[in-house]
Amino acid sequence: MNIDAVIIEVEFQLESVYSEYGHFVSLRFIDQSPQHEKLNAVIRDLTQFEDVKLIDYNYSIEKITEKTNLDGFEFTKH
Repeated sequence: MNIDAVIIEVEFQLESVYSEYGHFVSLRFIDQSPQHEKLNAVIRDLTQFEDVKLIDYNYSIEKITEKTNLDGFEFTKH
């Protein structure tokens, strides 16, 4: 199985008791494909609270190549 690094841009639509208009959260991060472990973890984290309800989400995936602009991302070397 090939594991590729990808950029995921995701927008979540949330409802909560704190706002009658709802909330929108947009994230952009690097993840691994095809597993999308970080994306799945964020979805799992958002659905664990009783006072916040995940209504919908949409995401796009961009494969990282040698020509991909990675400005704005922070990297940690282990």
